[in-house]
Amino acid sequence: MLSSPRRLLIPGLLAGLSAVAAAASRREEWQAFERRFVSPEGRIVDNGNRNVSHSEGQGYGLLAALRADDQPTFDRILTWTLNHLKRPSDSLFAWRWQPDTSPHVTDLNNASDGDIYIAWALLEGARQWANPVYRRLGQAIGRDLLRRCVVQVGPRWVLLPGAFGFQNNSRVVVNLSYYAFAALRVIAQHLPDPAWSRLERDGLELIRDSRFGMYQLPPDWLELPREGGRGVMAQGWPKRFSFDAIRIPLNLCWVGLAAEPAVSAAIRFWNSPTPRGMPAWVDLMTNVTPSYAAPPGIVAIARLSEAAQAGEGNPNRLPRVATAADYYSAVLVLKAHLAWDDLSLTQARP
Repeated sequence: MLSSPRRLLIPGLLAGLSAVAAAASRREEWQAFERRFVSPEGRIVDNGNRNVSHSEGQGYGLLAALRADDQPTFDRILTWTLNHLKRPSDSLFAWRWQPDTSPHVTDLNNASDGDIYIAWALLEGARQWANPVYRRLGQAIGRDLLRRCVVQVGPRWVLLPGAFGFQNNSRVVVNLSYYAFAALRVIAQHLPDPAWSRLERDGLELIRDSRFGMYQLPPDWLELPREGGRGVMAQGWPKRFSFDAIRIPLNLCWVGLAAEPAVSAAIRFWNSPTPRGMPAWVDLMTNVTPSYAAPPGIVAIARLSEAAQAGEGNPNRLPRVATAADYYSAVLVLKAHLAWDDLSLTQARP
């Protein structure tokens, strides 16, 4: 249980000190990540997956470098991303770069979450560093996301995971963790279009309507009937609340939607007793959990979610990047720290 917040005798002074401490913590966590996972050229290396790079990882790196006010590394990551992942036909990015293949990009399909994070970082960077080039790049990504990756399914507008391969005459497959609501709101500020608010509203409805199993959790992948209607867990993917869907509570909490049913359900799941501690994932058909406990990245999102619901928490309870064994766990830790800073949660006693 989280305890009651401290009484602040000099709120202005302490708020200033808190902001300084938060900035120092952001830099420290970013530096720990940068040392381990950012190559000298600016490639974010997924050491748990054959050292490949993803557009989403490049986007995460850009956002974290921005928040740490590290423009030289931001530009290094951006340059590599533009040189190696930029698609020739639009402003979006190929989803994967592999060091052990020739060519290194074997599939030009994009991943919309990667594009969203890259646009988010560019548009915030344009404002922070007064750089109009970043703004033009970010706006171009936003326009092509609307053009290539937003479709109408029945009465709803949905975000495709990529421009190709996720829809046919009978179904549309979506990944609800790709709805990075904080990013969508920033893009909407710089590229006004009613489609952004419609996409957010319909995405929230989808998350509310698409919960399964004993814990009533959203799945990693969801399929929708082409004519509209309630979604079901997608055929062709494990029917789990797992390493994709873990980002749904994060995305909701990041914009102050910690009261959403999906967040409450996730907290109940994480607090369910198992011999191994906090469960890493659950099969939504059988309610079976794995034989290993949640890694630090999932623990970080769980603790962020609890604090966001309570409106207070101790940031020292968040795991650190240094405790994560691999890239993805470290990314989740890093994102939880960024979301915590954005939420400005009240400090509670340890």
